Amino acid sequence: MAMRGYAMHFYILGPFEIRVAGTVVPVTALKQRAVLATLLLDPNREVSVEHLNRYVWDGKPPAAAHSTLPSYIYRLRQIMRPIPGVKLTTGVLGYTLHLDESSTDLGGFRALVIEARAALDGGDAPAAVACLRAALSLWRGNALSGVPGNLLHQEGRFLESERVAAYEELFAAEMALGNTRKIIPELLKIVSLYPFHESFRAQLMLGLYRCGRQAEALQNFAFIRRKLADELGIEPGVELRELQKVILDQVPPERVTLPSRAA
Repeated sequence: MAMRGYAMHFYILGPFEIRVAGTVVPVTALKQRAVLATLLLDPNREVSVEHLNRYVWDGKPPAAAHSTLPSYIYRLRQIMRPIPGVKLTTGVLGYTLHLDESSTDLGGFRALVIEARAALDGGDAPAAVACLRAALSLWRGNALSGVPGNLLHQEGRFLESERVAAYEELFAAEMALGNTRKIIPELLKIVSLYPFHESFRAQLMLGLYRCGRQAEALQNFAFIRRKLADELGIEPGVELRELQKVILDQVPPERVTLPSRAA
């Protein structure tokens, strides 16, 4: 499995932190956090001064931004000096944060998801489940928590979509292995966290149906239908409507499947 033998130093999948040998290294200045977070989103590539200024000042950099940014870079270099294998260099257009991407929780998450998908392609669902669970365990909360700015918070929401996709693939793989009853509590929790996410609701409905809980599956459809109508003014999508129909028609559960969303 990916990540063995690597020391993780940068944490952005939750509260923003740097750790060295398990000890948190404080980055108290909010602008420095924003600079480092922006660089961590695009490691080992030169990030332009214009891009950094836009993210650090949330789209409205002051006239002094170009002269202020180097001071933040200088302080970050001092902070990161003790971290092995990490270097922050100056280029023609901006700055590059050089590191092994496995030293970030985001890099570790993505590597494990790739490994899981390769295992699924090779027909090894148990290995895929193990990788996906390891990947999801790296999340500690909302991505980029504690970093200022709407632009970086938007990046955090983009990262959240990767987390959602990994959960979808995990539940699909567990159900393919016959572990449906085991994951029902997880599905119940996930739909409470993502109440408008129709794919999770479909997985829960199918899981309940396969466990002989047809009435609960249909109650879940009724719930999401009301919620979508009341709060968004829309009807459930085709997937949920078709799933409701096959449950009402009492199609044998083993013959009911959901579309795959693996990337």
